[in-house]
Amino acid sequence: MQVTGSPVLYNKKYKEDVMRKFLGIFLVAMAAFSFSICGFAENLKIGYVDTIEVFNEYQRTKDQDQQLEKKKEIIQEKLDTKEKEIEKIQSRLEVLKEDQKEKEREKLQTKMQEYRELRQKEFTDIKKERDEMMKKIVDDIDQVIKGYGKENKYDFILNGNSVLYGTKANNLTSKVIKIINKNYK
Repeated sequence: MQVTGSPVLYNKKYKEDVMRKFLGIFLVAMAAFSFSICGFAENLKIGYVDTIEVFNEYQRTKDQDQQLEKKKEIIQEKLDTKEKEIEKIQSRLEVLKEDQKEKEREKLQTKMQEYRELRQKEFTDIKKERDEMMKKIVDDIDQVIKGYGKENKYDFILNGNSVLYGTKANNLTSKVIKIINKNYK
């Protein structure tokens, strides 16, 4: 048996033919799948929720933001007091004699270190507390959305921030806000 042409070209043509057949079968299968999904999609109940709006309108979010702001103000007062102590030492340093300055510089260094450590600790604590609060809020929102979906027999509830188009009838945001605030009180 004699094969005409190069064996490399023959293998290449064979591979191309197999790929064309595979691609054809794949496209037919995808078309069939798409048509079956379209028929299936008509029976789906889908809604969407703007979770950012829910987060911002959730009373718990507002309450906890106020709590954190109060804590930040208290921390800032502590820091301001420390800053004044540092400024006081700095101003004394300018009028002291050379032999007395060394002791005051050491005090100044100590106060500055205390200030930096206090600031770092307090703001790290605030950040940690904020992160924990946010996790609880997000968990609350997820639970309400899942509960609403199950109760109202939704197949899917999408994050509204990812929806490019949706009718107002499918927007469940205001309903979720009402439920979550009612549950919080």
